[in-house]
Amino acid sequence: MTLHSYVGSNTTIRGNFECKEDFLVEGAVEGNLSSQGLIVLGKDSLVKGEVSAKEVAVSGIVVGTVRCRERLEIYESAKIIGTIQAPVIKMAPGAQLNARVIMSGKTGDVELLSQSSRNSYPSLVKATN
Repeated sequence: MTLHSYVGSNTTIRGNFECKEDFLVEGAVEGNLSSQGLIVLGKDSLVKGEVSAKEVAVSGIVVGTVRCRERLEIYESAKIIGTIQAPVIKMAPGAQLNARVIMSGKTGDVELLSQSSRNSYPSLVKATN
């Protein structure tokens, strides 16, 4: 694996960060991250926003949404608060989740729906054709 971009541990980005290749985040991001490849979130990383990529590996903290087209790997030091959408999830013991998890064959197969106040057990996902 060759990482093409790097956000250092002493760096805070406010805004969106987009890269066509793989990249590593060791610092803080207040905004959205996206890649056509792999996003690696290091042990000391903090992301407040959406993380969207082909593959994502999380060792730090994400507050927001994680969307993967192929695979999400969650390491023992990771903490995710929000929503996870991925067809394959690998999670190490010790990882912490407080998230809605949506799994499907392809991430395009599901559409997130808002909760209905009239139904005590709302449908959270709807299959799309």
